[in-house]
Amino acid sequence: MNPNAPLIILKRRLIILIASALTASACLQAQQLTTSGTFLDVFSPEVPVGVTVGQGVSHTFDSNLKNGVPGDVSVTRLETTVSYRKAWEQNRLNVTFNYEYSDYDWSGGAPRFFGDTNSLSLNAIYQYQFDDSDWGAYMIGTVNLGAESGDVSLTSGDSYVASVGASYEFFKGFTLSFGALFISNPEQANQYWPVAFIDWRINEYLTLRTFNGATLVYDVFADTETVLDFTVQHNSRVVRLNAQPVPAVGPGNYNPAMEEESVSASAGVTHKFGGPFYVRGYVQGDFFREFEFRAGGNKYQTIKADPGISLGFEIGATF
Repeated sequence: MNPNAPLIILKRRLIILIASALTASACLQAQQLTTSGTFLDVFSPEVPVGVTVGQGVSHTFDSNLKNGVPGDVSVTRLETTVSYRKAWEQNRLNVTFNYEYSDYDWSGGAPRFFGDTNSLSLNAIYQYQFDDSDWGAYMIGTVNLGAESGDVSLTSGDSYVASVGASYEFFKGFTLSFGALFISNPEQANQYWPVAFIDWRINEYLTLRTFNGATLVYDVFADTETVLDFTVQHNSRVVRLNAQPVPAVGPGNYNPAMEEESVSASAGVTHKFGGPFYVRGYVQGDFFREFEFRAGGNKYQTIKADPGISLGFEIGATF
């Protein structure tokens, strides 16, 4: 018998677990649960406790519209975030409030499909680790309100995400979490998904996390002062649009729902200054971009766009 057989079997099992977690999480149509370009603080015990206030801005440059639709689209986003984190004994709590303003510019002869939008979200993540055990539990709850500026209210564009499950630490620094995910979006049937994701502290410099994608974090000096991150993830946001005729659905005016989706690959850097302040910058490629429009419970139009490049910047402080 090969003396290395047990080690080979363990490595194979780890590869299978990691692949399963990445596949399950990448297929989810879940909204991003954190604030700036990535989801670095999801299930992250390294995040400092306290209150964090951040202000970010990003711009996605012009991309050509596809499928015979003329023109281009670009987006400028402003994002304000307030989050609260607390850790005590075997428990961790993360609550984040986020406001986002998005200004869409349809140019080059493109129809004005919709204007600027506003979104509010409240996210809560709670984790519990059982005493003297490798087992834990988690709960996630998210409420999103989104609407086009004008005569439609934010509350009419309400979306919800909830997840509960368990976690198991296979060895120090490697935790697999698994459970069930519930998603509710306007004009769509409720969705239920199994979900699995990992938090793997590979060494004092490298950490790998997955949720609706995967993030590799590199702590340059192993002191959390300067951190690089590389992320691939699925993005989804839903807003309610102003009243308009939708001939494909029927006579009269409707308030459609618009879901914007993409898969992004980004690289970013976060640096903490003396005291509570930090800055973050990132560059991002957005792929498989599309805008789906629904009314009366039915999808009636899909607008696709070529890949785009985004630049983002955030400044904030933790107290």
